[in-house]
Amino acid sequence: MPRYYFHITNAQERLDNPKGMDLPGNAAAREEAVVLAGQLRHGKVMPGRSWQGWFVSVVDQHGHEVDSVPIADMPDE
Repeated sequence: MPRYYFHITNAQERLDNPKGMDLPGNAAAREEAVVLAGQLRHGKVMPGRSWQGWFVSVVDQHGHEVDSVPIADMPDE
């Protein structure tokens, strides 16, 4: 099973997650990125930050970005 890493970036700063997660493929990795983006947007993770212009970047085990999810675009709960 491939390993994916979820980094938070705004193109100037990058908050890396070195642990990563084993997932069955790119679609599952995108689903995890959407969940993380929603948690960030709604303050469940790292509360008190403005996430305008930030993305959850999904990177595969070879270092290639496979997807990117904008945090500020997550729907309201």
